[in-house]
Amino acid sequence: MEPARDTQATAPRTWGWLALLTAVAAAVRAIGLNQQLWYDEILTLVEFVRLPLAQIVASYSSQNQHMLFSVLARLSVVAFGEAPWSLRLPAALLGVACVPALYFCARQLTSRFEALSASALLAVSYHHVWFSQSARGYTGLALAAIATTHLFARATRGGGLGSWLAFGVVGALGMAVHLSMGFILAGQGLAYGWRLLALRRTAGGWPAEAWGAAAGFALVGALGVTLYAPVLRALWSGTVGAARETVPSEWTNPVWFLLEILRGLARGAGTAGLAAVALAGALTGTGAWSYWRQDRHALGLIVLPCAVTAAAMLALSRNLWPRFFFFAIGFAIMFLVRGAVVWAGAAARAAGRPARARAWGGALVALLAAGSAWQTRTAVAHPKQDFRGAMAYVDAERREGDAVVVLGLAALPYRRYYGRDWPQVESAQELRAVQASSRRVWALYTLPIQLQSRAPGLWSALREGFETQRVFRGTMGGGEVVVLRSGES
Repeated sequence: MEPARDTQATAPRTWGWLALLTAVAAAVRAIGLNQQLWYDEILTLVEFVRLPLAQIVASYSSQNQHMLFSVLARLSVVAFGEAPWSLRLPAALLGVACVPALYFCARQLTSRFEALSASALLAVSYHHVWFSQSARGYTGLALAAIATTHLFARATRGGGLGSWLAFGVVGALGMAVHLSMGFILAGQGLAYGWRLLALRRTAGGWPAEAWGAAAGFALVGALGVTLYAPVLRALWSGTVGAARETVPSEWTNPVWFLLEILRGLARGAGTAGLAAVALAGALTGTGAWSYWRQDRHALGLIVLPCAVTAAAMLALSRNLWPRFFFFAIGFAIMFLVRGAVVWAGAAARAAGRPARARAWGGALVALLAAGSAWQTRTAVAHPKQDFRGAMAYVDAERREGDAVVVLGLAALPYRRYYGRDWPQVESAQELRAVQASSRRVWALYTLPIQLQSRAPGLWSALREGFETQRVFRGTMGGGEVVVLRSGES
């Protein structure tokens, strides 16, 4: 499948389809945009977005600071007032922009049909909608990954110095959104080095384009350092210079990471989830193999950023959260579409109807889009974490003389966002002291992996002396808000 330029006849139709798909993406992401915030969004709001702009760009107290996103969210909140939808608006707009961006990126590598199909699937992708409705920088990172891949491919196909310089600017903006863009750029650099060695072997010397590539990557570094200049010391101490994870946690376990990816892919798909994941995996693998046969260097440009990100996370002993690989969703969809086209073509030939390959491929892509749209309904209909539901339940059920405590990561949402004076308990001794002075104790927690690893004694005390009353589920894996209660003392 070689890319081809749109003719004068196809160009208007292409723009019409892109406009329609972009409108669909915007409409889907607008539904449920004002759902209650989840933990990371609340942390972003109270730690960064509520600060004046001058303080935001000079603050790097944790890796939760997605600098450029915090700036955009601050502008949105100032313009429209503080609400979940206004906090999420930059993420939603960046997510919508991914849809046409993926088309132009895919057109560097494949046909118009496949490029439009990939954009259509991205427009209704459950996971892309979920992150587009999350006030974090991940859709900005995905957009930067797609755009730099497009510019990289265009530059190596005769785009010249302008494409390389645009690559440098977009890469630096991606770094400003999320620091893991550095891993993506490193992977792209490895892909270019591989290409350069191949060109040198065939041409007998370094190609002229190497100077443009050097300028592009140098521009990324210069602009990146400039953008982070106010916080370079804090940035170093909070990332490379930070102590490695010393407390055992499932979040650093590669097996947990792989299982969580599978659970995440199946989420929202009901009982057919695992079968759908297996089918999508087979199609995606077929598509990747087809790209390998077409252009190994193009496949390297897509895959190596993921490999570098994984290697860096493991080397630094960081939490292996699947969201760090969300940037690759557009490329995974490109592989999925290519796999569908290959399978449809094989089926048409086996049936003795090769002329129907295109139609069968379109039908299979439409079926995938329908399944993805059905899965997306859960992303827009339910909150990511139901802190409000748990809070309302406790308010309705507690009696005079009861105490309410918050544990682990539940403390920040309830104390700093919802303004509750519920004390945070951090040890079994503190919990027993509250029990001794109260008739009953209500305890709320979320993300038990963190609580189990950071406070095992407290976790044991909860298991021994408390009973689960309600579990308030959301769409974030492992993010249930659990309400427990002790017996009367």
